[in-house]
Amino acid sequence: MDLYGAMDLYGAMAFEFVTPDAPHRPDHPRYDLDLASYAITKPIRKDPNDPNSPWHWEPKEAHSALAHRYAQHP
Repeated sequence: MDLYGAMDLYGAMAFEFVTPDAPHRPDHPRYDLDLASYAITKPIRKDPNDPNSPWHWEPKEAHSALAHRYAQHP
C-alpha cells in the first residue's frame, strides 16, 4: 500500500475476497488450491474431499494487513 501511495495512484483494491472453489488444504499442500488464489481469505471446507460440503472463510495475513491499513486511513 505504501508503494501505491508513493506512485501517486488514484486508487487500488484487493482483487478478490474469497475463492470458494479453491479450498485450503493445510494437511495436503500439493492439493491446497488456495495457495494459487488471489483471495485475502481462505475457504475452509468441512470435508475437503467433498466439493458440496459446507464451508466458511478465515482471514489470511493479507486480510489483516488490509484491515489494519484501512483502519488508519478513513
